[in-house]
Amino acid sequence: MSILENPKYSYLTKTQPFFFRIWKKLFYYYCKIVFIFYTPVTIHGRKNLPKDSAIFCSNHNSHMDVALISAAAGKSFNYFGMLAAIDYWFDSRVKRILTNLIMNLIPISRNSDQNSAKVTFNDTISLCEVFMNNDNKNLVIFPEGSRGIPNEIKPFRSGAARFAIALKKPIVPIYIEGSALAWPKGKIFMRPCKIKINILEPIYPNDYITSANDNISDAKSMTTDLEKKISNEREKNVL
Repeated sequence: MSILENPKYSYLTKTQPFFFRIWKKLFYYYCKIVFIFYTPVTIHGRKNLPKDSAIFCSNHNSHMDVALISAAAGKSFNYFGMLAAIDYWFDSRVKRILTNLIMNLIPISRNSDQNSAKVTFNDTISLCEVFMNNDNKNLVIFPEGSRGIPNEIKPFRSGAARFAIALKKPIVPIYIEGSALAWPKGKIFMRPCKIKINILEPIYPNDYITSANDNISDAKSMTTDLEKKISNEREKNVL
């Protein structure tokens, strides 16, 4: 059976039930209220947002970064999907349902997962393709892999570029300043703090594809430019 026919992932390939859609929208408006009154957010560069679906990538210092990207794009969580390890997020039906109340999780196998054959890279690409092509939805991928140290950017992994090349979708680089102060790693509650979001010019995969058989090198080159864009923006803000 094709992964697109698996009812377990129908929320990615078909219209989601009203209950899930309304919860995502309600949570989005809750976040907007927080970003107005509690952690005031300033957004620059909205003119750089592409009209069609894209992959949004930013530096990553806080659990609130996904919500900040959604606010920056001006679209609810219904329009965003996030890659999630199948061995952790999909091992429990309860965990999967609770998480999908606010985010569309797309399964991916980690290299260390002994059951990685359950979902191949091409399976994940197929799900992303159908999901993104339905009403111009987007992906959020953090190239650093996990939350880093405030005001530092860890080396980027090439996963986002690999997906951009395979899906033929642009990457929208975003620099987030202040989320590490508002909700730092290890803290339970958010703190009042000003946050600034800079949306940079998109990076298009066609500018990096050199041949049909060298996607790894192409992805590395694209990743280098993505990291450089976000790091340069950080340096401007530090100065």
